[in-house]
Amino acid sequence: MTDDPAPAEADPTPAEATAAGRPPPSPAAASAPADDPSAVAGTPAAAGETAGEAGMERREQEVGVIDRSAAILTALQDSPLTAAEVCRRLGYSKSTTYRLLADLRAHRFIVRDSSGVLRLGPFPGRRSIATTNSVLEHLRTLTSESVQLWIRVGEDRVCVRNVEADHELRVTRGVGTILPLVDGGSAALALCGPGNPAEFYATKQARVQGTASASVAFTVGATVFALCVSYPLTREPDNVAGAYRGPVTKAATELRSLLVDSEELAVLRDIARLALGAHGNGAR
Repeated sequence: MTDDPAPAEADPTPAEATAAGRPPPSPAAASAPADDPSAVAGTPAAAGETAGEAGMERREQEVGVIDRSAAILTALQDSPLTAAEVCRRLGYSKSTTYRLLADLRAHRFIVRDSSGVLRLGPFPGRRSIATTNSVLEHLRTLTSESVQLWIRVGEDRVCVRNVEADHELRVTRGVGTILPLVDGGSAALALCGPGNPAEFYATKQARVQGTASASVAFTVGATVFALCVSYPLTREPDNVAGAYRGPVTKAATELRSLLVDSEELAVLRDIARLALGAHGNGAR
């Protein structure tokens, strides 16, 4: 997930293991890396967990690294937790949780005190993510469709914010999704354009059959964004430009004003960077 190697997280302390309802780890297990399968399988207490953790790992592969990290940060925003409590609350395997916690600690997203309690660190604690989300949520209310905010990085685009439509049938693009610009779509066209919110782009079935989207781009400094509304073709308006140009352009202009000289701009850039780093390490 990160470009730089991160220190491995230690196994839970005996107190954390007891709080999680498991016997304290044996000395051999405590001295081994938390994400070492042989260390987990080698302890009597964990022998029965191996099959269950393998199943959890398979399920977790369907969820992006950024989504899992965001879930951890959300949980810690509610209250400080130990590593064992994070495992229990989110249902992630021990090895996955410790790996993510180590990465988040390396970037100061979270900190751990001497008693093993984790809490939000200085990185996200002083930066609000409410501003962009509120704009995207309002646009979703106006259009009744899913909304994404994309950043261009080289020849790729990375989703850094996403709010989904309430419909059962909807287009989903998770935060951290990386797509090549050559794959097309209205957001890709917007990101390759001049970055002017007055330029409106709409495509249908450009990437995925049965879907369509409408986007505008805007720039903040050297960063190019695309604000995109995605929807199934079955709900496409008769006049796409008439229905979406006004709301999307207004929202993009508002986002540009909010992000200029804001700390959140750095947060969005870091989300893109971390997603690309995870992708480079074979994760998606």
